[in-house]
Amino acid sequence: MKIIIEFLKRGIAAKLLALLFSTTGLYILLGLFVTLIIVGAVSNINNHNSNWDDSNMSPINISPEVERYRSKVEEEAFKNDIPEAVDILLAIMMQESGGRVPDVMQASESQGLPPNSITDPYLSIEIGVAYFAIGFKHAREKASKNANETALQGYNYGFGFISWSIGHEGGWTHDNAIEFARIKSNGTKRENGQWRYGDQNYVQNVMRYLVANDGSNGGGIEPLPGGHATIEKAIAEGSKYIGRSTYVFGGGRNQRDIDRGYFDCSSFIHYAFKMAGLTLGNLTSVTTDTLVKMGKKVSVSEVKRGDLVFFDTYKINGHVGIYLGNGRFLNCQSNGGVRVASMQSGYWADTFNGVIVRVTE
Repeated sequence: MKIIIEFLKRGIAAKLLALLFSTTGLYILLGLFVTLIIVGAVSNINNHNSNWDDSNMSPINISPEVERYRSKVEEEAFKNDIPEAVDILLAIMMQESGGRVPDVMQASESQGLPPNSITDPYLSIEIGVAYFAIGFKHAREKASKNANETALQGYNYGFGFISWSIGHEGGWTHDNAIEFARIKSNGTKRENGQWRYGDQNYVQNVMRYLVANDGSNGGGIEPLPGGHATIEKAIAEGSKYIGRSTYVFGGGRNQRDIDRGYFDCSSFIHYAFKMAGLTLGNLTSVTTDTLVKMGKKVSVSEVKRGDLVFFDTYKINGHVGIYLGNGRFLNCQSNGGVRVASMQSGYWADTFNGVIVRVTE
């Protein structure tokens, strides 16, 4: 990405020099600079009211209206000691409001208020994240299975479901979500056949936003042209672990670790592609050093969705992820486990070394 940016800078510089040597170049440049000053001033005004960055669109199925609140959700998740749940919280927001009403987390009712009483989206996020964190921590501590799902259904049904489902079956199942609704509705149904209590498919409705964006669910970006079935399957399978995984150096090399969501960066890549039907060497011995030799090297200018991108972290090619497009990649990292990250700025931009490997056409 840094190489591409440098080329762009050089191209712009060459055009400016050409303008300077033309008869009208000086006037054009003066007009350009004035325009840039005005645009910059307007941008500063807009940025004062919004933290949205058009380059930060999500490659999972999160709309721009929801993605714009990511930094606030990250802030509140950190305050409530659940930084690993950021993408889950954004998926909740997607289901609850799509970011289209002020009470983006639909948190009013958790405060005993009528729906949509909260008119400040940032207050809605503060209340909604704090509310979810209580159930999320309880489910993580007490549930013997499906802790994330248990917490999610609890956000819709209330905390009573969390304790009830853990006491009955160790945690959420779709069947006990339906049974809880039957009990709470006193056996009355809606016209669509569901029990008249909450959303019995809430977990499934939220989870659909935690898979790689294929453009079908109102997500922020479209997949790059020419997407390969193996690549899309690998990305979809890997994305299932977003918000429900833990980075463990050396982990992910046996079924027990995989079932628990324990991976390091290279075992995660191996798992995702293996689920898509492509085996990248021996699971027990896979490392970034073996993966970098698996396919063919391509240049930064040729990078495509599904390519493996490498970073110089604790060593040369010490970290690897799956490129998604628009400068974003899917990886398992020490901060938060499996997640989508940007390689356009910050740590990953600084450590990206330009090494790209294409394992399938």
